[in-house]
Amino acid sequence: MASGTSDELDDLKDPGYEIFILLVSLLSVANLVVSWIPGLDPGAVNVLVVINFFLTIIFLGDFLFRLSTAGSKSSYFFRNWGWADLLASIPTLRILRLFRIFKAYRLLSKYGARNIWGKLKRHKAESVLFLVVFSVMVVIESGAFLVLMVESGAPDANIHTASDAMWWVYVTIATVGYGDHYPVTNAGRLVGVMVMTMGVALFGTLAGFIANKLLAPDEGTGPGGKEGTMGAGLATIQEALEEQTR
Repeated sequence: MASGTSDELDDLKDPGYEIFILLVSLLSVANLVVSWIPGLDPGAVNVLVVINFFLTIIFLGDFLFRLSTAGSKSSYFFRNWGWADLLASIPTLRILRLFRIFKAYRLLSKYGARNIWGKLKRHKAESVLFLVVFSVMVVIESGAFLVLMVESGAPDANIHTASDAMWWVYVTIATVGYGDHYPVTNAGRLVGVMVMTMGVALFGTLAGFIANKLLAPDEGTGPGGKEGTMGAGLATIQEALEEQTR
């Protein structure tokens, strides 16, 4: 029993990362349900195919990450359901990603809400990075869906395919705006406003936290740290030079 608990704790990663995997798993299952809708527009189906490709890469990368960092690879693969993680990475077995939701929730429950919140606060930059990556995927998918829906019937529309829609959403999020594709309907422009607003908010938040992470003083910047010692040494040299010039 103790061995099983130890193996599970070994599989437990950072809460921000586990929450990211949980959200990605939920998105994947939601996309699977949407793909079952009868008469779904071919462009929307292609959007799901592209998003699922990137989700598959994430799930496969998660499996390899857990396998490479496991204290006992055999314990992870057989006792901690690593084989199910691998199978859930296969696009044709997406239904197994329901298991990933259960597993991520179970791992997070071992942290406890207070520990999760404390860890997220201590690692803000990493948590925000995971949140931004997930949010970008959601905005690209939902934005592409919406713009295809409202632009498909316009006679002078230039966004016709999933690739057109996803390209337009991406460059709009990144606030680049090449102008090769753009909405021509009022509803499409409203989608554009929402996508641009989300893009500014997401990348602004990410840039702010990264800057805070890079500029925040570390343990070596205190009075007893390396930089503090160097500062004291420079002050001593400056005083000696001032005495020489008097």
